[in-house]
Amino acid sequence: MILDSYQCSSCYFEDKEPSTRIDPATISPAQPRISFNNVLVVFVCIERYDSRLELEEAANEFGALANLLGKRPIVLCPNVHLSIDKAPEKQAIALITELEKMLKERGYQIHRLSFGYHKKYGLECNGNVGSVVGRRFYGSEHKQFLRLMTRLGVCPPESLPSDMPSWAQVLTERQLKVLGNRRETYSAAKKMLQDQLDATSNGELWTCMLFEGERQPMEDYLSQLHTILQDYPDVRVHRAMNLSVPGFSNAARHLFRRFAGAIESGRLRIYNSQVSDLEFLLSRDAVLLAFPQMPRKAGSHAGEISFGIYCKDDDFAKKMILWYQTFLVDTRFGWIRTESDLDTVISELAEETFDEGRQ
Repeated sequence: MILDSYQCSSCYFEDKEPSTRIDPATISPAQPRISFNNVLVVFVCIERYDSRLELEEAANEFGALANLLGKRPIVLCPNVHLSIDKAPEKQAIALITELEKMLKERGYQIHRLSFGYHKKYGLECNGNVGSVVGRRFYGSEHKQFLRLMTRLGVCPPESLPSDMPSWAQVLTERQLKVLGNRRETYSAAKKMLQDQLDATSNGELWTCMLFEGERQPMEDYLSQLHTILQDYPDVRVHRAMNLSVPGFSNAARHLFRRFAGAIESGRLRIYNSQVSDLEFLLSRDAVLLAFPQMPRKAGSHAGEISFGIYCKDDDFAKKMILWYQTFLVDTRFGWIRTESDLDTVISELAEETFDEGRQ
């Protein structure tokens, strides 16, 4: 569940038109334009694996906000666009209704806005400390692992944790740590890199889009990659990039020109990635998976990281390497060894994208 909260001295909301992309039966009656003063506006997005546990975490968070800002009426506004893992409409309505009930039972005055409309609205925020607060509630590690399984196509989107295949359920018993924000996630990534570089024996790194959620998408990683190739001749880097995205295909061409010797020797191996909304780093004994905060728009990068899943376990890492090769690397093309092969792959992917657009 994602909450995006604003302390407002004044605000208004006006339903414009119902959405054409959701079940019409879930669209609530239209509301007239309504205005509020001195309220906490909360845009709320229910995600696919949310349950009462996440609702209770969210309700507790409102207590913390009340201590920070003072208790005031709450305006709940559904907003499915905050997550790429949004719940089906019926589930979202049921949980938002339950959240409203829980908050009323705790003594809050609640105004719940209509569901299923494109809204025109205006907010005037106070601008004090805590006037804009974003929170995400992740649920259990099992749910986060299931989220990964659906991203990789192992499980269908409607799966529950109990529906995961037995081999995946075994892996959830590992000590998976959920990293709650971008800073934690990137700190873990940098530590993993350094640990691998400090290893005395030959090492390998498997990556997909690492650091490409930054505003300067390639600079951080290319700087580190240059250091690895120059100073650590025993480390081999497997680098998967979604070459159907122009920014990544251009970055791949840059890698071939800048690190031609490393690519020719096999120390830097480039692949096409089949995903574009997951960042991935593997060393020989640790795993980091990071997820973007917002969905990727056509032709853009993934966006800032919202959370990660981290595990330091060499046996787990070995299994994840197999997943990397199975789910993240496009086996149609495999290891791309020359710039000519790269151009061929990029052209073929561009043609596929064009054909899909025509359909």
